Amino acid sequence: MEHWAPGEMVSAAMSGGEAERERLIAAIWPRCFRLALTVIGDRDLAQDAAQEACVIVHRKLRGLRSAQSFESWLYRIVMREASRARRRNRPADVRGYEEFRGEEPAAAIDVWSALARLAPELRDVTVLFYFRDLKSDEIASILRIPHATVRTRLGRARERLRAILGNYLDDPNSEAREVKQHAL
Repeated sequence: MEHWAPGEMVSAAMSGGEAERERLIAAIWPRCFRLALTVIGDRDLAQDAAQEACVIVHRKLRGLRSAQSFESWLYRIVMREASRARRRNRPADVRGYEEFRGEEPAAAIDVWSALARLAPELRDVTVLFYFRDLKSDEIASILRIPHATVRTRLGRARERLRAILGNYLDDPNSEAREVKQHAL
């Protein structure tokens, strides 16, 4: 799991004052926004969700039991706020994904368009697994669903994406990676 902020910064914000909390919010903001954008697909809604997540972190950080639980706690908050924004507003649109385009813009547009066509619960696990490189047990903890449900949703998402992106070749290494991560 990639760290949102250094542990000492989280500890300082938990026990410190306003300045320490503001530094932590500044450090986590870009990743909160990117995660929300990946889940929602709309820049404005992602900004709203990330801002709301940061407000919650600022307000409730002192009540967190330990700095070690910060990572999962923050993922849970951002995912919840992104889900709320998505439910309250329009569905994901491929136009919000322009910052993710890589060397092959046409292929990237197709992938992001396919991702936007997934059901929200399938998109959430796909984003956390493939774009945030989390293990399925970490995803289960963040989304507060059983580990088996994560595996089932990932399988369904892969099937759906294969059907949508049928013209693209599968990466031969992806299957080995998926098996390895599920074993953990």
